[in-house]
Amino acid sequence: MSSAKPQHQTELDALELSDRSKDTYLPSNGLDGEGTAQLPQTDYRYDEEAAANGRYRKYPSGAIGLAKRGMDVLVEHGVEERGIEPRPEDDRDTLTIWSYLPQTTLWAAFNFNILSFSEGVIGPALFGLNWRASAACIILFTLASGIPVAYCATNGPKTGMRQMVQARYGLGYFPAMVFGLINCATMIGFMSLTAILAGQCLSLASNSTMSYNVGIVIAALIALILSFVGLRALHVVSLTAFPIMIVVFIALAGISGSKLHLAVAEAAYEATGVTASGVLGYGASLIGFTITYSALASDFTTSLPAHTPRLPLFLCVYLGLTIPIITITLLGAACQLASYSVIEWAEASEIGVPNLIFAITGSGGGARFVMVLFCLSVVANTAPTIYSAGLSGQVAIPFLVKVPRYFLAVIVTAIYLPIAIVGASSFYVALENFSAVLSYWTALYIPPTLIEPMLFRNPVSRKTYPVEIWNKIGKLPIGLACIVSSICGIPIIAASMSQSWWVGWIARKITEGSGDVAFELGATVVTLVYLPVRYLERKYTGR
Repeated sequence: MSSAKPQHQTELDALELSDRSKDTYLPSNGLDGEGTAQLPQTDYRYDEEAAANGRYRKYPSGAIGLAKRGMDVLVEHGVEERGIEPRPEDDRDTLTIWSYLPQTTLWAAFNFNILSFSEGVIGPALFGLNWRASAACIILFTLASGIPVAYCATNGPKTGMRQMVQARYGLGYFPAMVFGLINCATMIGFMSLTAILAGQCLSLASNSTMSYNVGIVIAALIALILSFVGLRALHVVSLTAFPIMIVVFIALAGISGSKLHLAVAEAAYEATGVTASGVLGYGASLIGFTITYSALASDFTTSLPAHTPRLPLFLCVYLGLTIPIITITLLGAACQLASYSVIEWAEASEIGVPNLIFAITGSGGGARFVMVLFCLSVVANTAPTIYSAGLSGQVAIPFLVKVPRYFLAVIVTAIYLPIAIVGASSFYVALENFSAVLSYWTALYIPPTLIEPMLFRNPVSRKTYPVEIWNKIGKLPIGLACIVSSICGIPIIAASMSQSWWVGWIARKITEGSGDVAFELGATVVTLVYLPVRYLERKYTGR
């Protein structure tokens, strides 16, 4: 004879059998009957993982519970939540031959845009270099600067860790916080520059009926949506934007082709030349433009399995990074040099890079459509940068680890958007000063980032980079080698830099009194100091 189940047991059975559509089950506030247990005033939600462990997800009542439920809904619908926590092997994608394609297209979409074109323009416009000098600088400095970026990207699958988290294993926990903060500032600066270009492009596309500020806001919101969703959305966008921008730039080269020979015309050579200060200054700008990607390179590769071969991944990232930068900056330099012989181009160039492109493409309806595409190309650069800036923020300010990654995208956007609006009126000067200064801090960061995995923790794996100590201050390096090498490197950098607001005594010794060799000398000194001090640090601390 079967006995009747208590009412609360019936409700729990209903909960257990609540359908697989993951509907929310709301138990009653109370139950009648003597001796029956009261169900807590909490929302229970069916969850496959929780059900497998014999438990159910609970949400507090009120606004907090509603917020947590909303966050879970976002994650269930594909929004990426993981921040800087190391990615376990069982939560990674299966490696196929197609796994490498998104890595190539992501970096290509990063740089097949108008910002790379602008970097080419400043060679002749700001550093006074002719075609041969500009081309040589672009090719040589970009090829060299891309090597650390591609190498850092290959360590993502080996460790499952984001780039600035890996830095803790060489720099130390607290020095990594400082570099994480500097990296955030770097990316915010880059995003401000790209947003300015996007706003200018949309303003031209609207026949100047839209202000720069409105265009900046529109581009920023599009980039925010993509970065909010996460890495999969970024890969989809890059796969879409990359081929489109190839066609656009080929068309731009074709349209301007009849006048590009003027890049080596007499007017161009009279307006430019070759100086040591110009070559070194432009070289510093190109290094800063490219090598700073090494501080975020592995942020996009942790989804690949640990057995991912290093060489194919290196080549995919390296080619995806360097080919767009070289080709588009060369085109930018050629167009700027040709503008010295074409009055319409020269007048447009004085206003801004988007105006130069607008003049080249004819200023008609087709040109306005091209400007919209250029704006979207900027979004393909900004969205991944927002993604990585949030991750660096979690390293710089560790309590942000508790904040979901997608909320950090909103915070980053709220920071760089007003900066872009304020700086929209002085783009050229901002790009020159910002790109050059970027190379200075990387002179302190790059040597330890390369030396640690190549010498002290070789081969890179979860054994040499134990994942369980990724946030353990007492088990990570104390940071002595990083601190000492930085203390030695900073004075050399200051003495070797050449900017409008500061020229060091070493820079003044170079021909014409303004040769910027800060990155080269700074990185050399940091390397020479870091090697022995890090050896002693490991020997006596065991970290």
